[in-house]
Amino acid sequence: MTVTGIKKMLKTRNLRATEIRVALLEIISNLGRAVSNQEIQNSLIKFDRITLYRTLNTFIERGILHKIILEDNKNFYALCNLECTTDKHQHQHIHFQCNQCKEVSCLESKEPIELGISSHLVDEIEIMASGTCQDCYN
Repeated sequence: MTVTGIKKMLKTRNLRATEIRVALLEIISNLGRAVSNQEIQNSLIKFDRITLYRTLNTFIERGILHKIILEDNKNFYALCNLECTTDKHQHQHIHFQCNQCKEVSCLESKEPIELGISSHLVDEIEIMASGTCQDCYN
């Protein structure tokens, strides 16, 4: 995503295009995968952790990013799709972590993910898969 595209997206979410917001979205969009909290902090060292934390939370609240929490409590962040809004995140994908390179990515499914649960009202489904990514497999 270009800087112009990032600024336009921020404007549609009623957010100012501050330096940290543009830089953060540039990093995540250019990598094209989920990015760990540590990797973001290492890339944006000129910004303090509190400002970074607030920016990440604002992006989650506004439907720009979604947070992936792994079993070892490591946080990753990935761009949301266009259907996500400030009211509701619309994710129908699987989070995948490669056992070799440890990268985390969002895998879109061809069919909507549905659960056969009739006795509960499910608001959110989070599915985590692990294995070997295409880069490590080849």
